[in-house]
Amino acid sequence: MKKHRGLKRTFTDFRRHPWLHFISIFTITIALTILGFFLIAFRNFEQVAEQTSPKVTGTVYLQNGLSESQVRLLRERILALENVIRVSFKSKRTVMEELSEFVGGAQPDSIAAAELFPDVLELEIRKDTSSAGLIVLKSIVSKYPEISEVDFSEDWLAQYHRVRSVLRIFGIILMVGLLVGCSFIIANFMGMRHQSRRNEIEIVQLVGAEKTFILAPFLWEGFIEGLVGSTFALLVLYLLKMVISFFIHSGWATLLGARGWLYLSPVQGGLVLGVGIAMAFLGSITVFMRFQQES
Repeated sequence: MKKHRGLKRTFTDFRRHPWLHFISIFTITIALTILGFFLIAFRNFEQVAEQTSPKVTGTVYLQNGLSESQVRLLRERILALENVIRVSFKSKRTVMEELSEFVGGAQPDSIAAAELFPDVLELEIRKDTSSAGLIVLKSIVSKYPEISEVDFSEDWLAQYHRVRSVLRIFGIILMVGLLVGCSFIIANFMGMRHQSRRNEIEIVQLVGAEKTFILAPFLWEGFIEGLVGSTFALLVLYLLKMVISFFIHSGWATLLGARGWLYLSPVQGGLVLGVGIAMAFLGSITVFMRFQQES
């Protein structure tokens, strides 16, 4: 019964100060849209990186004129080396076709492929291979006479992990900054609304009302504003996702190696919702504590 009375007083305050509530909800929506867009961008960054193989791989460029038996024997020798788990052969024409498909170009010309690209072997390396192990492996493979050049992706992998770590730290800082900053902004708007109810609060305190009776409208307002603001932010983010997906699908999907722009994952969506409610709750509690100190 007390909960229903607190909720009823909350809706009464919404009718009294609709614009102040609107500004609070708008603030939450903008803040969560910024946070949510970062989360979406981070998720799509990981998608693109995953499709471009964010793991250690090796590309072995073969000498021209090798026979099928020579290539087969070379594959077996490399596969027998430590830390190598798969060796795949790709002809020069296959390499040209994959490159043409990646950049969305025309069908490759066989003569151009023969001039520009050699046959290659692609190596898949164990994920737990150390840097020293990679150096040893690269040194051994590069000495084979059938091989003209060896290229490993350990530099790309290191850069990927470095960028990923920086983005994670930035995301945490952004989330905390938005949470704290918006909580104070929302608390100011709530304080303006509840200032008009100061006499009412003092009267119920004089008649011996419990703190929970006084706190209930503060918490309900925070919960409703946070829920509504979070919902609006999720809708805005979905519309942005649809627009970006359209542009990516129309010209950038092949180049980026992504078929579309991913939306928030369930965990990210829950995080946005939780941060929105937490913003408003912190603002509510701040206002309540301020009134308690002044009374």
